[in-house]
Amino acid sequence: MKYIGKPIDLEKYTLHDQIRKGLYEYIAINSDLFKDRKKHNKLYLKRTIWTEDTHISEFLGFLLGRKNGFKVCESELYKAPLLNNKFDYGVISYEETSENDTLILPRSIIKDFLENQNSDKEIYNGVDIDTIMASIFFYMNENRRPYQEFLDFKQDFINMMLYDLKYMNPDRRLNNWFIREDKKTGQVDLYPMFDNEMILGFDYDLQGNRLSEESLDEEDSKRKSAVLLPKDFMLGKSESDYKEFMKYLLKKYPVQTQKAFNQVSNVTSQYLEEVLSDIEDIRKGRIERSVQLFNKREEELNKIYEQYKKYEKTI
Repeated sequence: MKYIGKPIDLEKYTLHDQIRKGLYEYIAINSDLFKDRKKHNKLYLKRTIWTEDTHISEFLGFLLGRKNGFKVCESELYKAPLLNNKFDYGVISYEETSENDTLILPRSIIKDFLENQNSDKEIYNGVDIDTIMASIFFYMNENRRPYQEFLDFKQDFINMMLYDLKYMNPDRRLNNWFIREDKKTGQVDLYPMFDNEMILGFDYDLQGNRLSEESLDEEDSKRKSAVLLPKDFMLGKSESDYKEFMKYLLKKYPVQTQKAFNQVSNVTSQYLEEVLSDIEDIRKGRIERSVQLFNKREEELNKIYEQYKKYEKTI
C-alpha cells in the first residue's frame, strides 16, 4: 500500500481545541513554523465517526486536487492503535496560513457588497457565482489590490467549481471556502480547498458493490452545485443543476472554464482506480462505486464541453 495512516506526532503538536465531536485542532509547538504557510503549523484531525470512509475521501480529494494543479489543503491519513488490536481512523488536514494571515468567511464580504449596492437579495444557504465574483472584485477594489490579484482569484474559483463538478461535490457552501488575506502585504486570495469528503459518493454508505444503470443516473443527477446560477439565487434555491451550471460557466467565464476543464481532464478513470487501490483499508466495493460515478459524471461533462466546442460556443 502506498498511502498508509499514521498517528499525530505529539512531540510536534499539542491539542488546542475540540471543535465538535470528532473534530480536533492541533497547534505546532515550535512557534517558528508560523512564519510560513507551508510549514504545517496547524492541523485538524477529523476522526471517522459519521460514515466509514469519509477519512479516505478527504485524503482522496487532496490527491485529486494536487494532480489537477489546483490549490488544495494538504492531507494525510490518520491511524492510531486502540485496545484489543483495533484502530482509530481519520484524516489529518493541514491549515495553510502564516502568522500574518486572516481567514475571512465569504458571507461577510458578500453581505457588505449587497448592502453597498442597495440590493434586496437575501443570503440563505447559497449565492450565485456572479454575485460572488462581483463581491470579491468590490472587496479588492476597496482595498486597492492590483487587478491581477482579482484575475488570479477568478481562475482559482473557477478551478474549484470544475473540481466540484467533476468529482460530484455538492457541499461547497458559504462555510466551506475562505478568503485569505495577508495583513502584512495586503494580498488577498482564495484559500486552498478543504472539506472535500463528499466527493464521488463517499458520504453514502455502501449498499452492494455495484450500481444499476438507473440508480447511477439518479445519483449523478442528485449531485448538484451548491454555488448557484443567478436565476436560482433569485428564486431562493439552495442548489443548481450541475449540467446547467457547467453550461453557464462556459458562456460567462469561457477562458477560465476551458483552462480548468483541461486541468481536471488529467485525472482519468484509470488514475482514479490506481490511487484508490493504493489506499490502506479501502473496500473493493467502494473503489468500484466511486469509479462508476466518476465515469458517469465525466461522460456527461464531456458531452457538454464537446457541444460547446462544436456549435461555435453556443449551448
